[in-house]
Amino acid sequence: MATIPVLAQDEPYSSNSATNNETRLMNQEEQIRNLNGRIEQIEFSMRRIEQTLQRMQSDSDARLTKLESAQTVAAPVVQPVPQQQPAATQPTATAPVDANGTLGAIKMQDGRVTGAVNKPQSTPLPVAPPDYGLTPEEQYERAFNFLRQASYPEAEQAFKSFIDKNPKDKLIDNAKYWYGETLYVRARFDEAAVAFADAYQQNPQGAKAPDSLLKLGMSLGALNKISDACVTLHELKTKYPNAAPTLKSRAEDERAKLKCPAH
Repeated sequence: MATIPVLAQDEPYSSNSATNNETRLMNQEEQIRNLNGRIEQIEFSMRRIEQTLQRMQSDSDARLTKLESAQTVAAPVVQPVPQQQPAATQPTATAPVDANGTLGAIKMQDGRVTGAVNKPQSTPLPVAPPDYGLTPEEQYERAFNFLRQASYPEAEQAFKSFIDKNPKDKLIDNAKYWYGETLYVRARFDEAAVAFADAYQQNPQGAKAPDSLLKLGMSLGALNKISDACVTLHELKTKYPNAAPTLKSRAEDERAKLKCPAH
């Protein structure tokens, strides 16, 4: 049986060097996240402009059509409705009282409803969610703006709402990845691992699949599940050989940090 080589540890590992490397990686990660966010926001802004132009064109066409119709179609003649003579005095009738007894005694007198209302009660209207009436793209943009502002609890809720409401939308891969990020940056690694695994399984061939797999491995490493983390990072290496160089470099750094065996 072939033995699995283990990374050599001839030189002592400097704690200062490790700290510097970790800080540099975190800074690079933040820069990459901001750059990706900026690119996505530009794309969404362009889509919003296109949608606005389309709505303006549709509204203009509708107004022109309505104007042409008004000029060619004569207004119908409205015939007066003959007024009915008031009916004779109707017998007094008592309507049933509300089941909770809140309407008091209601009666019919001369064709009119009379009676008192005793502390009427009504069910309060539900509070509209903050993204009520927004299109899927507007919901996503709202969530992403929270992320750019480092408002991670608000971003978490907004991305979760988008995922629940738009499971088949074209932006679902991105939304699931960034939802995992809102958990990872707050060191909620167990929840982040579940979120990144779901994002990866959602579409293994999608653009965010390699990123999701990397963050899944990093979340597992942070949970001290070294074996699972190493397997995940190895799968990233073998399944996505054409991934972005920066992503592959981060994966290799994470493998070295976790002392994963060479394959």
